[in-house]
Amino acid sequence: MNKSIFSVNTLSKYSNLFQIIGVIGLIASLIFVGLELRQSHKIALSAQQQARVDNFLNLINNQSTANFPTMVFLNEEIEKMTPFEIKHHNYVHQLWHIYEADFLRYRLGLMDENIWQSRLQAIKGVYSRNPDQQCETSKVVWDIRRNVMDKEFVKLVESLAPRQC
Repeated sequence: MNKSIFSVNTLSKYSNLFQIIGVIGLIASLIFVGLELRQSHKIALSAQQQARVDNFLNLINNQSTANFPTMVFLNEEIEKMTPFEIKHHNYVHQLWHIYEADFLRYRLGLMDENIWQSRLQAIKGVYSRNPDQQCETSKVVWDIRRNVMDKEFVKLVESLAPRQC
């Protein structure tokens, strides 16, 4: 008599085991799909933020080309600004847009820790400039931008170092 492991009687003895293995496989695949959906959601959020940043950077670049400062209505001293000061003003606005987007990427787990640490040093440098390095412009831009940025990012930046101007 052929007592193969694949006979109907032998397989029926293991049917409960096969069902358990099947359920475990199904659960594992659902967990995998859930993790993939979570990652796709994070990437989509990052891509949306990057698209907004690109739009703002294009707007600021256009204003710089025309020697027109960003958010001019908040700066009463526009008549006194040189073309260099206007470009610096707009450049600092651009930096804050980029750094805020980097913060979101880091918070979503899409940025390497080493890169984030280097970004933190750059952020610290822009926020706590020495008085002889266009400090007043940096302070004015920060005061404008801080009200429209992610509150957690603002807390982080303001905790990095005291302002030197």
